[in-house]
Amino acid sequence: MTIINERSRTSLRQPAFVVVIALQFALVTVNGATTMALPAIRDGLQASSSALQWYASLFALGFALVLVLAGRLGDLFGTRRLLLIGYGGLIAAGVLSAFAPTIEILLVARLLQGIAGGLASPQLSAMIQRLFTGHNRTRAFAVFLMFAGGAFMIGQLSTGALISIDLFGAGWRWAYIPFIPIGLVSWLVAIRVLPATERGDAGRLDLIGAAVLSGVAFLIMFPLIQGRNIGWPLWIFAMLASAVPAFMLFLRYERVLLRSGGDPLVNPVLFAIPSFRTGNIVTALVGLLSAAAPLYLILTIQLGFGRNALEAAILTCPMPFANMFGSMAASSLMRRFGRGALAAGALATMAAAFAVIIAVVTQGDGLAPWQLVPGIALLGFALGISIASGMALVLSEVPQSFAGSASGVQSTGLQLSSAIGIAVIGVAFYGAVEQSQDIHNYLDGIEAVMWATIALTVLQLFFVRFLPRHERVEGEEFPLIDPELLVIPDLHGDSGSERAETTGDSEPRR
Repeated sequence: MTIINERSRTSLRQPAFVVVIALQFALVTVNGATTMALPAIRDGLQASSSALQWYASLFALGFALVLVLAGRLGDLFGTRRLLLIGYGGLIAAGVLSAFAPTIEILLVARLLQGIAGGLASPQLSAMIQRLFTGHNRTRAFAVFLMFAGGAFMIGQLSTGALISIDLFGAGWRWAYIPFIPIGLVSWLVAIRVLPATERGDAGRLDLIGAAVLSGVAFLIMFPLIQGRNIGWPLWIFAMLASAVPAFMLFLRYERVLLRSGGDPLVNPVLFAIPSFRTGNIVTALVGLLSAAAPLYLILTIQLGFGRNALEAAILTCPMPFANMFGSMAASSLMRRFGRGALAAGALATMAAAFAVIIAVVTQGDGLAPWQLVPGIALLGFALGISIASGMALVLSEVPQSFAGSASGVQSTGLQLSSAIGIAVIGVAFYGAVEQSQDIHNYLDGIEAVMWATIALTVLQLFFVRFLPRHERVEGEEFPLIDPELLVIPDLHGDSGSERAETTGDSEPRR
């Protein structure tokens, strides 16, 4: 264990930062890998389409539900300790996944991965905050995010190749096998290299609020994922409808907890800020399609067109690459156009969806999968703009004293909506595909997904109108975003304030 000194804060070559990069690289690589493994999981474990939807959703769900608590846990136990605990949990869940004998065990392992990732990811961000100051911190985050974008593509391509070759007959398990030794070595080095961090005041953990919010997510996702398989009985609709009073109960509990002097998971006071309230609606709409649209495009290429995992990885790897450039472009768009950057992201997303629809309609069953690539790349670029500019706008008017919790709420909303989006848009996709393996059905499915994407972008444009107009400020900076779509929040007290524009007030602006 090392101690931070002032000279080390200026160097991007310091061992602790290299280890942080390695940990993030391994984490994002396995996330890129798992998406490419879905068809192989279906064949290897005889998994149903519903099971594949759960598999795709559970990581984001677990990640979201511990994300707000993770920063406070980091303060309670120390950033270094919780990072090692979370990352150790990721490795253990990776081992369980690689050797899972049934789809049920794999789904449990996937949820555990999300929970462990939700614990570890904010600590990586917090560690960089502690390792660097000023401009060097900005440089460090830029390098951090650049490696994350590259890692996602490497995960896609390497797993696609290994599954296609089917080395040793391991099939889909190659999505996890390479991560185990890489993650373990990185974790062991981290134990020796990461600097000591002091414990802080974490406040009281809102475990009841987290549990109720988990229940709300389950009441939404279970009917949407399982309803089609069991014929949409009346109780499924009743279960879905019960999510509304359950969510109202969650909000009521959070208000009561705040009035009693507690520390709520979601601080209701934040929603008095117009940009935070409306910005989170737009962010949730982006989240609904951010994971679902890419997922169903990948499944169409693999299952509909019959392409192997490597071919699918090659055809879709422009998406995370373009996403990284979209994230980078968002900052300059925000400085110049303010809320117009979100409109630009929505319009670019709409254009990407129309590009896919036009290719499907004009080519029909003769469509070649490479003809989808322009739409896929543009979608990645557009989502990069939308997510990055959305985060900046959501936090733009949050005062310093609320910056950490606001960042956590925004990040949780994005992750939670992405998990729910897989279920919601999956109704349209699998409603068209049904049990068929015919390319025509899959093209109908992806066309339905793109129309759903367009509908969500229209709603985004509607709500953007209600965001406050932005006055350009010379030298203004906006927070960075993870190009792999996992927002890197700062949930650690004062350092979080450096990622949000603040006011001199102790209360939110209304």
